[in-house]
Amino acid sequence: MLMLAERVREGVETEAAERRRGLRVRQSRPIKAYDGAASRYFGGQTRDISATGLRIELPLFAPLEPGDTLSVHVGLDRKGQTLANRRQMIPTRVVWVNRQAGRLEAGVEFLASIAAHLDAA
Repeated sequence: MLMLAERVREGVETEAAERRRGLRVRQSRPIKAYDGAASRYFGGQTRDISATGLRIELPLFAPLEPGDTLSVHVGLDRKGQTLANRRQMIPTRVVWVNRQAGRLEAGVEFLASIAAHLDAA
């Protein structure tokens, strides 16, 4: 019985580790993020992109905390697009924030994929 419990625990740990290591693509693309709570837009860059979210860099003064929601527009090239229409923005939730070395990095998850996952369950 103990061996089975250990194998299950190891399987859960392996599965969780695999989930965290989802395919991430390092890509630097321009973004525009809208913080509804602050009623402000912030310009920034993606650092990596995955199917479930983004790692982004924003100005240090952006008032982000885990749990906040943002609408994010990802530009198609290094020049970006001139306008970010709110209807074309992707709703996201801030998962983590790291303020170090004069910059703010944050991990955001797409809310649309969370809703689709919950509907499928």
